Amino acid sequence: MRRIWIVVVTLVLGAGLLAAPAAAGEPPIKLPASPRGLKAPVTLPDGVDPASPYLPQVSCSPVDMAGVLKLRNLVLKTYGEGGKGGISRGCTDGLSEHSEGRAWDWMVDVHDKSEKAAAANFLSWVTRKDGRNARRLGIMYVIYNKKIWSVYNTKGGWRSNSGHTDHVHVSFSWNGARGNVSFWTGKVGRIDYGPCARFKGTYAARTSTPRATACATPGPLLAKTSLGQRAYGRTGATVKKAQRLLDVPMTSRFDKATWTAVRRYQRTHDIPRTGVLDHPTWASLSPADVTYRAVEGYTRDEAIAYGIDHYSDGVIAPGRAARPVVFLQTALGLPRTVRNGFYGSETRAAVKQVQKRAGLTADGIVRGEEWKALRAQQG
Repeated sequence: MRRIWIVVVTLVLGAGLLAAPAAAGEPPIKLPASPRGLKAPVTLPDGVDPASPYLPQVSCSPVDMAGVLKLRNLVLKTYGEGGKGGISRGCTDGLSEHSEGRAWDWMVDVHDKSEKAAAANFLSWVTRKDGRNARRLGIMYVIYNKKIWSVYNTKGGWRSNSGHTDHVHVSFSWNGARGNVSFWTGKVGRIDYGPCARFKGTYAARTSTPRATACATPGPLLAKTSLGQRAYGRTGATVKKAQRLLDVPMTSRFDKATWTAVRRYQRTHDIPRTGVLDHPTWASLSPADVTYRAVEGYTRDEAIAYGIDHYSDGVIAPGRAARPVVFLQTALGLPRTVRNGFYGSETRAAVKQVQKRAGLTADGIVRGEEWKALRAQQG
């Protein structure tokens, strides 16, 4: 799935987004040397936020993020031109930061004199001084009138792109989208790399916690079904089936009500809260459609014995997505709908009960002592 998305984004944004020519190009319109900029609501620090690398979409979330909303409101108030445009949207048009609420389209037409002048002031102010203001706002790149400029490649200047003649497209880093940047807080932020996918071929679950380190390698899918992945914005009979199972209006369209219901179901069934009808979710929601399970046919006693033999020397902690978690969930006697291999809140609550009964520290971390306690309590 990620390979397909990378191809799509290359076609949509052009090769200039990921690789730039040696020399800087001309801007999309004439930019003023002394632009009218935006006034920060706080005293800005001497330091400047680090330039964000290119952080492509990894999740699917139809929620406008706080930092994007703040910038939209300030731009419209400052320049008084153009339409407010859109922020979040569906996940059906290829790779896009719009799909996780961290991109904004400011509707300023290049053929309208006053709107074009407003766009020129904003773009000049954002990109001047090697993108100093873009860094303060957590802006990754902007597109206008068939040209793109990115904070992670300021030496490339404005590069060729396509379209965007009736609006300025602004894409944000995770820090910028969350509003955790110096323009809003008065404190220099650090790079936030965003959420991580837990299973291969799935979206990441959107989080509210910044991440300063690289993601772990996603684990393999531990359950697969005959039903295809469906995300916000999709339509059809498969979506309608999920709506029936989730007891939401059967519109056949993956709307916000469905997205909310999927996340609610995932939270109570120890599935990464992606908001997407992915394989782990379908395997729990519609067991009759399961075509593969990595761990199958073990009784509770057999799962405990297997855990003692194979996992006593290691650690299984909350947040892990792996085969050992399925054995743990089976050993705990959790419902089949929860045994997907992701260590979430339901699994943790069950582990802590075992620890309390055994007089162990109730931290939810499974070591050799917990496996032995499971056997003693089961016997």
